[in-house]
Amino acid sequence: MPVRLFALLLLPALLLPAAKKPVFATAHGENEDLAITVTLHIDPEDIQQVVGNDLGGHYFVAEVKVEPKYGKDILIDRDDFVLRTDKDGEKATPYSASQIAGSGGLVIQETARTQGIASPGWTDTTVPVVQKANAGGDSALKKLLDGKILPEGKTSKPVSGMLYFPMEKQKMKDLELQYGGRENRISLRFKP
Repeated sequence: MPVRLFALLLLPALLLPAAKKPVFATAHGENEDLAITVTLHIDPEDIQQVVGNDLGGHYFVAEVKVEPKYGKDILIDRDDFVLRTDKDGEKATPYSASQIAGSGGLVIQETARTQGIASPGWTDTTVPVVQKANAGGDSALKKLLDGKILPEGKTSKPVSGMLYFPMEKQKMKDLELQYGGRENRISLRFKP
């Protein structure tokens, strides 16, 4: 009887769905001038918790901490970061907040036009139409992203912030983050 009672109490616990594990990984690397620690988030739900917005599921977010060594001045430039995947060769540099939530985007669509055709025998044609995307911009999202982004410039003190990479549908095991130019490059691999 106690075995049956225990089985009855255990059954509901087994039927409950397991809590989803966050999809993120941390990597550390260093060169002669600096040490860098990066936590990469690729799941939109995880990004929602870290950033406060899931960014439409179209971006991966990297929490970056850069620590200069020996009191050296280093120049931090977000364009020195490149996220690559082994799966299909895709690579991305980080976007600024205005590229994600700004008002400068354009959308190009094709539309059919049947009037004003000069050549005989033509009945219709398609022409490109350019429209402004997000004409008002999402200023709240832009402010949120700007407040968390990795600052650029010279520093001799540790700095941290986030980078937003336009990438989706990749597995953590295939991703590599590279930092630096030709010399003193740091490559980070992520293991979930």
